[in-house]
Amino acid sequence: MIQVSSYLFLGAFAAYVASAILYVTRLTLRRRDPRYFDLADRLGRHGYHAAVAGVILQGLAIVARWMGSGQVPLANMFEYMSFLGWSIMLFFVILSAWYKLPGLGAFVAPVGVVVIAYASVFPTEVRPLAPVLQSVWLPLHVSVAALGEGAFAVSFGAALMYLLRVRKEQSSRWEEMGLEFFFFCGAMLTAFIVLALGFKLSGYRAAVTNLAGGTTVLEYTLPPFIGPLGSTRGEASFLGLQLPLVHAPTWMRGAYAARNLNTLVLSTLFGVILYGILRLIARGPLRELGTRAVGNMNPKLLDEVSYRGIAVGFPLFTLGGLVFAMIWAQKAWGRYWAWDPKETWALITWLFYSGYLHMRIVRGWEGRAAAWVSALGFIIVLFTLVGVNLLVSGLHSYV
Repeated sequence: MIQVSSYLFLGAFAAYVASAILYVTRLTLRRRDPRYFDLADRLGRHGYHAAVAGVILQGLAIVARWMGSGQVPLANMFEYMSFLGWSIMLFFVILSAWYKLPGLGAFVAPVGVVVIAYASVFPTEVRPLAPVLQSVWLPLHVSVAALGEGAFAVSFGAALMYLLRVRKEQSSRWEEMGLEFFFFCGAMLTAFIVLALGFKLSGYRAAVTNLAGGTTVLEYTLPPFIGPLGSTRGEASFLGLQLPLVHAPTWMRGAYAARNLNTLVLSTLFGVILYGILRLIARGPLRELGTRAVGNMNPKLLDEVSYRGIAVGFPLFTLGGLVFAMIWAQKAWGRYWAWDPKETWALITWLFYSGYLHMRIVRGWEGRAAAWVSALGFIIVLFTLVGVNLLVSGLHSYV
């Protein structure tokens, strides 16, 4: 069943990629000539069907992995990020059918593809659950939190589209920079995934001496340009270059601090290169390309979809990310809260979206201000999922 799950997962990923391509092509054709409108609409329908097929296939893959392993497939980063990608596409399919907004697929489907690709960076083999994970609260905590974050992702896509749609209307210099920052973050994340997947498929491995964090050897899946304390140049190599070139700063603590810093630096450098290439192709800021893509979409509808995504995701995230998590923590470690880095950033995420709903419902926030809060909220979600793993360590290091 594990092998069947892998085939189903690959089929779902292919369907998501096809959906993203079809939606982007649809948006491009509708911007060129009215003669292409019928073809564009057909592509949009096919893109939706591909997304639905992907959701069904991945749902079956999750069930097959569960049956084959005998445990809930939510215990490591591959399983969690896979489930998050499925959650994003599930909410997209539901909201797209409800609001009849096919243009949303050109912004949300690629996010789902990136998240699924990010999941593939991590080891996919099934491992026995650690004792602390053997609890009914594991699937409740992780799955419900991921469903909430999936809804936040759809809200982000709609909010970004809204901001691009209205950016010509009295946008400040800071707003222009903020919009471009979103595209840069996308390039950064894509660069990290391409790097990690590329070296994973090539089978690259490097082991260097590590005297930090109580371990003697630290394994790298990317070339170790930055080595841990105790490593010497020449322990690893890449394209004839003797590595590591430098050591991580002594103030960086944790057994994996040097490896995480190395990943962050390489991803940043490659992300800058990728962003520069994309700007050359677009012949200008990427926000200009995005503005042309959204065309004459209804900004009020985009604002409504963004709000609905948060309205659905917030109670789910509250239950899964905080309530169920605290109950599990009390049963596993004897306390409800320990200010673990991921706990802290989950709380920050919850407070951020709480502020959004308060200002929206009580103060009547709509439009530009609400869209900015929605978009920035998902950046916090991404940092909680990716950035915290790279920059800090804690009780959630196994997730």
